[in-house]
Amino acid sequence: MRAAPYIHARAVQRTRTLGSVGRAVVTWTVSVIAVFLILSVLEVNLGAVLTSAGIVAAGLAFGAQNIVKDVLNGIFMVFEDQLGVGDLITVDQITGTVENVGIRVTQVRALDGTLWFIRNGEILTLGNSSQGWGRALVDFTVNANQDLTHVSEIAIDAAQSLLTTERFARKVTGEPELLGLESVFGDRATLRLAIRTRPEAQWEVQRGIRAELRKRFAEEGIRLSDELPRLSKGEA
Repeated sequence: MRAAPYIHARAVQRTRTLGSVGRAVVTWTVSVIAVFLILSVLEVNLGAVLTSAGIVAAGLAFGAQNIVKDVLNGIFMVFEDQLGVGDLITVDQITGTVENVGIRVTQVRALDGTLWFIRNGEILTLGNSSQGWGRALVDFTVNANQDLTHVSEIAIDAAQSLLTTERFARKVTGEPELLGLESVFGDRATLRLAIRTRPEAQWEVQRGIRAELRKRFAEEGIRLSDELPRLSKGEA
C-alpha cells in the first residue's frame, strides 16, 4: 500500500523543521563546550567560573523567564507538529510562510515579502492552512427574481466541469456542494458554493470557480449582481 503524496510532503516538511531546530541546539551546545575548552586551555579556574555563573544566573532568573517560555513553547510546537518549515500559517494579524523555526524565534515570510520574527512564547493562537485539507467557499450574487433552483444547478454543473480539468483535478478531494441561500437584499440573492480541497489549494480553486461561473452564467442568461441596473436617487 502506497502512502499518499501529501503524507510524503508532510514528512519532508517535518524533517526540515526538526533539522532547523536541531541545528540551533547543536550550535548552542558546541558554543558552550568550546567556551569551557578555551577556558580550560587558558588554565582558568572553572569551579570559580561556574560559581560566579550560578550567582549571575540566580540574579537573572526573573529576567530569563521570557526566554525559557520562548524555548519551551518552541519545543512543544515542533514536536506536536503545530507548524513546519514551508507551512502557510496565521499568527495574530500575520499570515505567511514559515521559513525557519528556531528554539526561541520563528521566522515567517508574509505575503507582501516582509520577514517577521515571532517569539515562540508570544504565539498563543496559530492557524495552519497546510495541514489536513482546505475548503473553497465561493459566494455569488444574482437577481433574486430568477429561478434560483436553475441557478444552483448551473453553478454545480459549472464547478464540476471545471474541477475535472487537468489543472484542478488533483487539487480537490470532494464534490462541489451548494450550501444554500446566504442572504437576500432587495432584488439580490447571494448563494454559497463549497468544495473540499487539498491544503493551500482553496484560493486557486476559488478563483477558477468564480471565472467559470461568470462564463457559464453569461451563456445561460443568468444575471449577476454587477449586471443589475443601479437605482437612481429618485427611484430609491
